[in-house]
Amino acid sequence: MTEAQLQLARNGVVIGKQRGEPETVILAELAAQATESTFRNLANPAVPDSLNYSSDGLGYDGDSVGPHQMRASVWGSVGIATLMNPVYQINWFYDQADRIPGRDHMAPADLAQAIEVARVNAYAGQLDLARSLYSTFAGIIPAPMSTTQAGQPASGCGSNGAGALLPGTTSDFGAAIIAAAEKWIGTPYIWGGGGQNGPTGGGFDCSGLTLYALYQASGGRLRLPHFTQAQQDDPAGTSIPFEQRQPGDLIFFTAPGESTSHHVAIYYGRDQQGQDLVLHAPQSGQTVTIAPLWNGDRLDLRRYSIPADPRTSEVGKSL
Repeated sequence: MTEAQLQLARNGVVIGKQRGEPETVILAELAAQATESTFRNLANPAVPDSLNYSSDGLGYDGDSVGPHQMRASVWGSVGIATLMNPVYQINWFYDQADRIPGRDHMAPADLAQAIEVARVNAYAGQLDLARSLYSTFAGIIPAPMSTTQAGQPASGCGSNGAGALLPGTTSDFGAAIIAAAEKWIGTPYIWGGGGQNGPTGGGFDCSGLTLYALYQASGGRLRLPHFTQAQQDDPAGTSIPFEQRQPGDLIFFTAPGESTSHHVAIYYGRDQQGQDLVLHAPQSGQTVTIAPLWNGDRLDLRRYSIPADPRTSEVGKSL
């Protein structure tokens, strides 16, 4: 588990203990997080406003967001900023548990199912992990945290920036670029690999991944060349100052003293600590991944627009 995942699990335990919840209820919360989101605060392209907030990735289950995959159409009256706050979602789970008669005598998996109302009760499969995490964090009693009455919201260990508003906004096209590339995480880096329809030769190189993502996100209307500097110079791209970066922008890396870029990555957003992240195919021996943005090279950002559909243009002329 990553530190971000452990932070969510830690908050699940600590918030439950602050609220005075019994162990079985805390186990239910941990099993629910593990099943619903694998302990990730997920945004969702179907809820565009969620893409403006720091997340651990994208989910695609209807209009569900966050670690407990709360549906925006059902629970969104609190506002997307609150809904994307994982501490709020953990408290939400315990609020729901507190309303269920006899919950203290329910099996954790059944309690999780009663709250999440999943199509299939899969929570029992995560109970071993839930028990392990509970054992790891049950002894944490930070001095600044006061115990609340059962049923009252608690702050836990804080969110460390999870769900924080990202700089700028995320366009639908930017979100689609990320979604297209993200599904290939774990695919090997292959020099010269990647095309408009997916990996070639068993993988992607950096520009192969970006040309694929933009082609797919644009419905086949944006066709970038397979070379970083050529992508950077393509007329479909607009130069963007770094402080105006948005998820889905491409970042080109040029070594000091060089005139052409040697690498390209997709700007992904920020993590819980506010660190800028990129989604890219790094180098031989590695795989497509999400990684912190590094320093040392000159960074040039490009934001691309989708060319007009020629069929639409022709229809317009005929009218």
